Amino acid sequence: MVRAAARAKPLVPDAAWPVLTTFRSLLGDGPILATPPFRTVLVLAAHPDDETAGCGGTIALLADAGATVEVAIATSGEKTIGADLEPGEVARRREAEARRACGVLGARQPRFLSHPDGGLPASLDALARDLGALVADVQPEAIFLPWFLDGHDDHQALARALERAGVPDGVELWGYETWTPLPPNRLVDITATHDRKERALAAYETAHLAFDVSAMLGINRYRSAHAQLGKGYAEAFLAAPAAEWFALRRR
Repeated sequence: MVRAAARAKPLVPDAAWPVLTTFRSLLGDGPILATPPFRTVLVLAAHPDDETAGCGGTIALLADAGATVEVAIATSGEKTIGADLEPGEVARRREAEARRACGVLGARQPRFLSHPDGGLPASLDALARDLGALVADVQPEAIFLPWFLDGHDDHQALARALERAGVPDGVELWGYETWTPLPPNRLVDITATHDRKERALAAYETAHLAFDVSAMLGINRYRSAHAQLGKGYAEAFLAAPAAEWFALRRR
């Protein structure tokens, strides 16, 4: 069916391709392409802006569908490079920017766990306790977080701490990508919410002092090559039930 559709590509309306690519994905040809149906989601970030860069479009889709989206940020980004300010002022600004970004995306106002920026690998036990309390409070169906090989020590530490936090096996973990592309088994078409993701990322003015954060949006165009034949934007995830995800992380 997919090969026949490809041969007939000039005759296939653009609106039909998302349906065809979703059907193809469900047959096992590449990552599954679909918007997750979760009603209660916890999004974890190591620093303000990780949540938006990694899964901001999906956050907006879930919020628009009526899901409760809780965001928790492990640090306040007080060591942001390029900000010629005292760490306390940098943290205050970064937290305010995160609140604006979450408002744009439709998530609830973020919770800040106030662990040291750049120091999460040395704070695993304390971070695990905070994450355990957070999971018990929110009782999410799914947790979104940086995938376990993302190229930042704080991001990898967040995954290790979550494993110590006692996540129920039935909770799905969805690893998202920021610094390092992942091998996806899930794709979400965020074309409809990409403009909000872009506006939310632009709210992080302090982060832009370090580098042009909007460059991270480029991977969403790349991911659309599989999801929509390059006509849109998509976010990629490595998803599995908690026990399987943690086992894969250890391996």
